[in-house]
Amino acid sequence: MKLLLILCLLSLPAQAHGQETSPIQLPPATTDQTQPLPRSKDDQKKNSGAKKPGFDPIDKIEKSLEARRKQIAEARKKTRDRARAQREAQQPEEPALILPSNSSPKKGLSGNWISQGESLKEILVGQFQKTVGKDASFKLGKITGKYTVSVSPDLTKLTAAWNEWKMDSTTTRGERSVTLSVSVDGTQEYEILQIVDGKNPKMRKIEINLIEDKTTSQSFFEGTKMRTKVDLPTLMSGHWSLHEETFYLQGSGQETAWKFIPHPAE
Repeated sequence: MKLLLILCLLSLPAQAHGQETSPIQLPPATTDQTQPLPRSKDDQKKNSGAKKPGFDPIDKIEKSLEARRKQIAEARKKTRDRARAQREAQQPEEPALILPSNSSPKKGLSGNWISQGESLKEILVGQFQKTVGKDASFKLGKITGKYTVSVSPDLTKLTAAWNEWKMDSTTTRGERSVTLSVSVDGTQEYEILQIVDGKNPKMRKIEINLIEDKTTSQSFFEGTKMRTKVDLPTLMSGHWSLHEETFYLQGSGQETAWKFIPHPAE
C-alpha cells in the first residue's frame, strides 16, 4: 500500500511536466500616437458649415451675373445707336418749310376754300415728274374744273371735292412724246386728328387721314382709255399757316405747299 502511494506521488511531477500550459496573453503594447477623440454631431455640423474667411461663392456668382448683364445691355445699346445712325443717314433731308411765318389762329380754318391754280399746277408737276422718272420730262397742259376743300366748324373733318376737274399733259422721253388726259369727279373725306397752333410754321402742325374716297376718274393715254386709275395728289399731314386770307398746307416731305383762298358755298 505504501509502495502504491509512493508510486503515485512519483508520477505526479511527470504528469505535471507533460501537460502543456497556454501562454499568458499580454495586452498589446501601446504606442505614443494618440487617436483623436470622437466628435459630437453638433461639432461636425459646425465644422461642415464653416466657410473660409473672405470667400462667398454665392456673392461671387451674383457679381459675375451682374457684370454679364451690364455687358449685354451696353452691347444692345451700341447696336441700337448704330442702327439709328444708319437710318438717319439713309433718310432724305426734310424739305424746307415755305409757309408764312405769321398765322391767324386755327379757328379761322373753318369754312370753304378753293385751290389757287398755280399751287395746284406745281403739285401736279412735282408728283407726275417723279412718276415718269429723271430720264423723261412731264409738261402740264390745260386744266379745267375746280378743286375745293371745306373744313367743319369743329375742325374734325375735311372734305376735298373734284368738280368736273380735268387736265391734259405731255410726257417726253428722248424724241418720243406721249399724251395723257385725266378727268376726276367726286369727293374725298378726311378725318382731322389734330391741328396745333404755334408761333412759327414748324410748331403749327396738322394731322389728317383719308378715310373715304368717293371719286370717279377716267384716263386716256394717247387717246386710248386706260383701265388703271391714275393717282392724283392727296392732302397729307404736315404744317399749315393762315395768312392774309390764304390757307397754306405743306405736307411732310413735300417741297411745295397747297394754297387755298376763301370760296363761297354754292
